[in-house]
Amino acid sequence: MVLLGTLMMVAGTAIVRAGTLVRFRTGLADVVVELYDKEKPLTSSNFLRYIRAGSYSNMFAHRVVPNFVIQGGGFRVAHRGTASNSVESVPEFACVSNEFDVGPRYRNLYGTLSMAKKGASTNLLPTVRVTNAAVAFTRFAGLKTNAVTYTNAFPEVATFEVYTDRIVATNGSGATQIWVVSTDGVVYSGGPHSASSQWFLSFGDNSANLDQQNGGFTVFGRVVSDTNTFNRLNTFQPIRRATNVVYPAGGAFNELPLLEYFEPLSLAQLYAGLLFIDITELPAPQAPVPDPGLPGIRLPGSLGLPHSVEAASALQGPWLTLSNFTGRASEAQVSDPEGKGPLRLYRLKVPFSLTRPE
Repeated sequence: MVLLGTLMMVAGTAIVRAGTLVRFRTGLADVVVELYDKEKPLTSSNFLRYIRAGSYSNMFAHRVVPNFVIQGGGFRVAHRGTASNSVESVPEFACVSNEFDVGPRYRNLYGTLSMAKKGASTNLLPTVRVTNAAVAFTRFAGLKTNAVTYTNAFPEVATFEVYTDRIVATNGSGATQIWVVSTDGVVYSGGPHSASSQWFLSFGDNSANLDQQNGGFTVFGRVVSDTNTFNRLNTFQPIRRATNVVYPAGGAFNELPLLEYFEPLSLAQLYAGLLFIDITELPAPQAPVPDPGLPGIRLPGSLGLPHSVEAASALQGPWLTLSNFTGRASEAQVSDPEGKGPLRLYRLKVPFSLTRPE
C-alpha cells in the first residue's frame, strides 16, 4: 500500500509527511485532494489563499467535459438559495508564476489538479498602447514589425499602427504575452504566468495537451480519496446550455453543466441545477500520542479518510497493524498488547488510490 502520509510517534516526537488536504464537496460526490505544498509552493499557496478567503464557497463548475476535465474557480452564486441569488465572478488575486518546470515536472494525468490560465480577450482597437516600458517583438518572416512599447496593463489607448498579424512580447520579468492583430482589434492572450483562481481536475491522461500548451499547466495536487467517487463527476451526463443571458461570461458558459433541465427554464431552476463545488481545507492528521492507561495510543481529532495504526519495536519493523478505520469523527483509543516494551513506535497510515504523476 502506498502512503499519502505517515505520522510516526518516536520518543514523543512526531514526524509528519503529507501535503495539505482539501475537500471538493459537490452534490454528486466529495473528493479529497492532496496539495503539493513543498514541490509547488507558489501554486499551492495561491490555491489555499482562495480557500481561506472563502472564494471557493458557493462556487460552481462552469465546464465539464467527460474524459477531459472539470473546470471551476471562476464563478460563484451570491445570495445562494434566495430570491436575490445571482452569478458573480470569483474575485481574483494577483496571477501566480507558472511552476510547471519548477521542481518535479508532474504530468497532467487522471486525477491531477492543475491551474487554468486566462483566455484571450480583445480591446477592439487596431493599435497598441505606447508607454515607457520597453518590449522586444519577434519578427515573423514576410511581416513588417514596428517599435511599440507597453505595460503589463491591458492595452487601451491607440497611438501606433500595428503592421504585423501576430506579435509576441516579453516584459521585464520574462512573462510572455501574445497580441493577435485582426480587423476587430488586438486580441490579448494570458500567457504562461496568467493563472489566478481557475483550476482543472483531469478525467484522463491530458499530458499530450496540457503539458505542452502555454508553458505547461502546473500540476499541484492529486485526488487521494476513492477514485470511484471521483468518477461520478466524469460519468454523470450534464445538460449543457449556453446561459450568457444570466451573466456576461463570454463563451465560458457554453459547456455549463446542469444537473436538471426544464423547458422553459426559470432562473430559480437554473441556479438549483448548477453543479456547486465548495472547497475547504481539511485539518492535518494529528500524530498518535501515548495512552499509558491502555497500554497503547490515543488518536486526537478527527480524520475523514480511511487510515490504520501500526506498531513496531524498531524503525525497520516488522510493523503490526493494530486497527483500521474507515474514518473518524472524533478521537479514538487504540490498545497495543505489546506496548509495555522498552521502546515502542507507532505510525498512522493514510492510503490513497493514485501515485504521484511523475
